Amino acid sequence: MPDVGARPLGPRAPQMDPFVIAEDDRVKVSAILVPHGPVFPAFAFRFDTDYGSVVFSGDTTYTDNIVTLARDADVLVHEAINIAGAAGLTDAHRDHLIESHIEVQQAGPIAQRAGAKHLVLSHIADFVDNPINLGQWRKWAQRGYRGKVTVARDLDRVQVGARPKR
Repeated sequence: MPDVGARPLGPRAPQMDPFVIAEDDRVKVSAILVPHGPVFPAFAFRFDTDYGSVVFSGDTTYTDNIVTLARDADVLVHEAINIAGAAGLTDAHRDHLIESHIEVQQAGPIAQRAGAKHLVLSHIADFVDNPINLGQWRKWAQRGYRGKVTVARDLDRVQVGARPKR
């Protein structure tokens, strides 16, 4: 990882460019630092192939680094939570959630800024509604985003891109 001034007790995820961590004739894997509360280092990953590109945010709060990494991606898989109006959370728990995760309403604008074609919400946690209202989550994510939104469930499959011409 390049030295961008990131430190466990300092800035954990300063603005930076993605860096390649692996590459062969089928895939290029890039990473970038993301802020995830006290966890250091925390990374998001991008996979570029002949079939298309997919970005996994990992657990993170808002960061321009995701926008940079997900630029023009076919699929952005982003974690999300819903804590608006949640009752029963201690201040410490609420603070942890806010400094470590994205609220679902922020995911769409991130995907829009990145130019991602398809936003997939994953690793979702709803501290208000149980069971989760998938339609409402889709509407929240769609605000500020003109692309396709999927609220993923376990074992879902998502098309990344078109098959390459051979």
